[in-house]
This record gives sequence, C-alpha cells and structure tokens, in this order.
Amino acid sequence: MKFLPEAEAAAAEACAFLRAGGLSLHPRVQRVVLHGSRAPGGSPRADSDIDLSLLMSFGGRESPAERLRLLAEVNDDALGCWSGPVALDLAVVFDQRGCGLICFGWSAWQAQPSCSGGVDCFGLYKRQKGFHGLVQNAGIQVERMFPCLLIWQKEDGA
Repeated sequence: MKFLPEAEAAAAEACAFLRAGGLSLHPRVQRVVLHGSRAPGGSPRADSDIDLSLLMSFGGRESPAERLRLLAEVNDDALGCWSGPVALDLAVVFDQRGCGLICFGWSAWQAQPSCSGGVDCFGLYKRQKGFHGLVQNAGIQVERMFPCLLIWQKEDGA
C-alpha cells in the first residue's frame, strides 16, 4: 500500500505497522484517515491500537439492506486480511449530509459553512467487541476527532 508522502513523513511508524500488517481496502474506500494517539501530535503507548476511518462512497441506488451489506464488506475486507502486531480500531464512514466529508481532510478543526460540524453528522459503521452495525446517536462531535491525518486517497480513475 502506498501512503501519501505527508503521511509517511508525519506518521511513519503507523504507516509501517499498516503496511506490515497487510491493510487491505475494499474498492469502495475513497480515503483513509488516521486518528487518535498514533496521529501526529499523539503519544501512543506501546499497546495502543491504530484508529482508522475508512471513508467510502455509495453508488446512490442501494437499498438500506444493500448499504448495510456494503458497509460490513468494507469493514471485513480490512480486518479479514489484518495480521499486524498492533490492533486496528476501524470505523467505516460515509457521507449523510452531502458535505463530502471535507472535515476528514483537515488536520485540525476549522469551523466552515461547508461543514455542519455537528454531532453525528456523518454515517458510521463499526464491528468490534461484540458490536456490529451502524453507530447511531453516539454523540460524536466533529471538532473532537482531531488530530487526524489523511494517509491514503484513491487515485483518480482507480
């Protein structure tokens, strides 16, 4: 996997873990964002997991059941191939408000009219510790998900 040069420079250890662990991405994944203590500015413990958001897109014609199936598939593709020494904490993220998830491209919070910045303003799917499904009404505040770093982006036409 080829990470963005900025990611290699700012989060070399996390990129090395992801590469060595065999991170695999479903074709619907458009971007990968690193969060938490392994993001720049964090101070991870040796046993700290790697917090990743896999930003995906839908085609626009899927039924709710098909969307749920695709979300699970995106999550399972990444976790199914993972063999790294550090645990992954994945969230599959999708646009619910037509904002293009622009906030996931920022390294720090920036209040802007093009970003609602609201609580739970994007869709989220997780599978961990006995839970799997859509995460609803979790109270996720956009401005509290920083620092973060865009580490991979699908190339145009890919």
